[in-house]
Amino acid sequence: MLTRAALFRSAGQPLEITEVEIDGPRAGEVVVKMAAIGICGSDLHTLKGEWPTPVPVVVGHEGTGTVAEIGEGVTGLKVGDPVVLSWAAGCGSCPACSRHRPALCVPLRKAWAGGTLIDGSSRLTTRGGEQVFRALTVGALAEHVLVPAGAALLLPAAVSPLHASVLGCAALTGIGAVRNAANVQPGETALVIGAGGVGQFAIEGLRLAGASVIVAVDPVESRLESALAHGATHACVPDDLKALVKAELGELFDHTFDVVGAPATQASAVRWARDGGTVVFVGLPVAGAKLELDSWDLVTREKRLVGTIYGSADPAELLPDLLALIQAGQLDLASMVGTSYPLDAVNDAVAESLGGAPRRVLVTP
Repeated sequence: MLTRAALFRSAGQPLEITEVEIDGPRAGEVVVKMAAIGICGSDLHTLKGEWPTPVPVVVGHEGTGTVAEIGEGVTGLKVGDPVVLSWAAGCGSCPACSRHRPALCVPLRKAWAGGTLIDGSSRLTTRGGEQVFRALTVGALAEHVLVPAGAALLLPAAVSPLHASVLGCAALTGIGAVRNAANVQPGETALVIGAGGVGQFAIEGLRLAGASVIVAVDPVESRLESALAHGATHACVPDDLKALVKAELGELFDHTFDVVGAPATQASAVRWARDGGTVVFVGLPVAGAKLELDSWDLVTREKRLVGTIYGSADPAELLPDLLALIQAGQLDLASMVGTSYPLDAVNDAVAESLGGAPRRVLVTP
């Protein structure tokens, strides 16, 4: 089938809206008609040329839609079902998948690097026959997307597809990092460096976990205001953190989360964890970035350093928990969503995201 998509060809160039040909679904696959796609920090890394990728590529991996076509053998889904996309539909048989950690699936990671599905094909071409690749095996910035059925997670009809678009990456990553990577307990204190889309959900996760002190740090004032609305007890720009800790807290944090991925912010997360505290790296770095650590300080102060990807969980298992929180009124998605743009204005959506939008910027094909 022909559909319209946003193609990335080179850094510094606008995304190109063009028609691409999508193969029909094979056994175990579905085609999803997209309703809303979030602009994630991972997309911005690609668009800025910070992550190597084969081109042309359809970027985007976070979103919702409805099932439009179903391949043979697919169960649990039917045409018309609302779904949220997951970018970690693993092979199902490797050691990582057997541990319910599909984001660590080796065949999946090879597919990410190659811009393909796990079988090595992209199943996308331009009308002229040029192969088109897909970001994180998905390529969501399009009117239709072909994915494995395991990447299309059923969404209750009562949940707005527009609002639920942030569930596919930001919510699972941020809340999962708090629950699974850090295991935050009631009464503990936490610092979140980076209050963008994922950072806001980390703050929500800390609120839900019962953290007594939640400090958000970000250079963008509007993001700090949003962080306070979502459960942060304190918020400041980076230069004011030392004074805030000294005046208001008197000690360092039980848990620190870096949701930026830059070596400087990662070092700051290590610096502000108390002796015996946990440091969680959530944000994905620029390709090739290196961090120097004081190993003496790490060992003698018994700080625990943890990396996490996609919430350190199986999305298919964590998503029902988040949906239960939404239905119970404990997690509000609407306030996480910002401006929506049509597909033809995708470059305006990217520009707003690059400018530090406090809420998730969406594209609605």
